[in-house]
Amino acid sequence: MSNVVREFDLTYNDLFRAPDKEGAIVSVRVHKKVKSVLEELAKREGLDGVSELVRYLIAGYLLGKYNIERPQDRVLVEPIVLTVNVQKNTKIDDVDLDIAAEEVHTVIRDVEDYVRKVKLGIIPKNPEIAMRLSKKLSKALKMAKKLGLEEEYIKLMRLKAQLSVIE
Repeated sequence: MSNVVREFDLTYNDLFRAPDKEGAIVSVRVHKKVKSVLEELAKREGLDGVSELVRYLIAGYLLGKYNIERPQDRVLVEPIVLTVNVQKNTKIDDVDLDIAAEEVHTVIRDVEDYVRKVKLGIIPKNPEIAMRLSKKLSKALKMAKKLGLEEEYIKLMRLKAQLSVIE
């Protein structure tokens, strides 16, 4: 690299960029025919006019004359996106549906029985029994919702409210 390039600390990127407000305007007077040729060349090269073409010509000359080092190309790798679809086994055969519905009905019967007996005073309030029934009731609610048993789900919600009042 020559002393001229080192003196001005000229880099590869400086050759091709044109700052908005900084920098210098280089004005050269040329014949109208030369200007037309430059405009046509800029258009063919897909540049934004003669100014950009002149900037590229100057950059090319300086690159060749002073062997200015080009920066290493950075390779940008797109991130790999992995999509995993997890499908739950939602198919339930009739036998499983009947067994699950029976379990839900058993929980409803047990909780209704306990609530009725406590209200009538037949048995005293027992927090342990109420807690066990509450856990069973929560599981039954989940099962009823999953299986689409709407009437049972509504009954279970009402029983849960009654059970929480008794606890």
